[in-house]
Amino acid sequence: MKRKDSKTWLRNRLNKLRMLEPYTFPELWSSGVWYSESLIKLDANENYFIPKELVSRALQEAVSEVDLRFYPVAEYKQFTEALAERLNVPPEYIVLGSGSSQLIDAIIYSFAKRNGKVISLKPSFSLYRMRASVHDAKFVEVPLNDDFSMDSENVLKVAGNSGVIFICSPNNPTGNQFSQKSVLDIVESFPGLVVLDEAYADFADFSLITKVVEYNNLVILRSFSKTYGLAGGRLGYLVANAELAELLRSRVLRPYSVSSVTLRVALKLLENYDTILRCIEKLKEERRVFYQKLNDINGVKAFDSKANFVLVNVLNDDGSLGDKLASRRIYIRKVGKIFSEGFAYRITVGLPEMNNALIEELKMLI
Repeated sequence: MKRKDSKTWLRNRLNKLRMLEPYTFPELWSSGVWYSESLIKLDANENYFIPKELVSRALQEAVSEVDLRFYPVAEYKQFTEALAERLNVPPEYIVLGSGSSQLIDAIIYSFAKRNGKVISLKPSFSLYRMRASVHDAKFVEVPLNDDFSMDSENVLKVAGNSGVIFICSPNNPTGNQFSQKSVLDIVESFPGLVVLDEAYADFADFSLITKVVEYNNLVILRSFSKTYGLAGGRLGYLVANAELAELLRSRVLRPYSVSSVTLRVALKLLENYDTILRCIEKLKEERRVFYQKLNDINGVKAFDSKANFVLVNVLNDDGSLGDKLASRRIYIRKVGKIFSEGFAYRITVGLPEMNNALIEELKMLI
């Protein structure tokens, strides 16, 4: 009898997990196609403008320098201090994680687990919703205005007097950056925690990262995946007041969640910051050209972007365009029907030759 009860308990738990929303990996994951030079991968906002040689050289040097027999204590300290100097914030304000996704999870666990409230925008980064569900937090979305701007008053009204508000700016998938005033109005009026996800801020016009010194309820999220081309290294960080940062670092996050190799590679990329900046400027120029070429195609509406991707809406499409492109080894991210007509896609700003190949295929398929 006990054995049967045990199996019933396990089955109930498995069924509960099955009810959670699964993460939808890029098309490439399910296709079984391995990456090659002939494949054009524009579905995950990776940064092709950072030279592969730069990252590979940093990795080779890091592997030869670190001693993997030891935990990365020295690497944590050295990298955090260098990053703090680059950001112009105190080192004790920085918390490192295995990608910003781990930090999102830690924040929801700490401030909204079990019947807490997570507020975000619609459309926005789906991980906020998914992780809120995992932690049994109530998730509430506030629709953006028709021009993708944020209604701060409505956000505050929906949020009430408690919870965590996630604001992705520049926003994924719309690509626009919300005004400083609209964000700070929320930070100043909301008694809960405001998490400003600035994963794409280095491609935009400004950052509010230094504002954490002024506001104790503001957390800034950042990632090395986008700006530094280190998506495979899994390194994210948050910036918050010293008390909050210390509690997350010492009580919530598992120790040494970032490897010594990743930290040493990231440090070397920081030391090449001038090169990184030049790469970002090249990306932004290509984004401008790409945006214009997309809008020149009949039936395609591209939206201005401050990120390293462009949102497009394709009229007279139901998502089949994405499948047709995938059959041609070109991958873009399906967003869905977010407008009254057509189907939306999020397309990474790739290198000119990648973007041009996509443009030619779109002209033939649309």
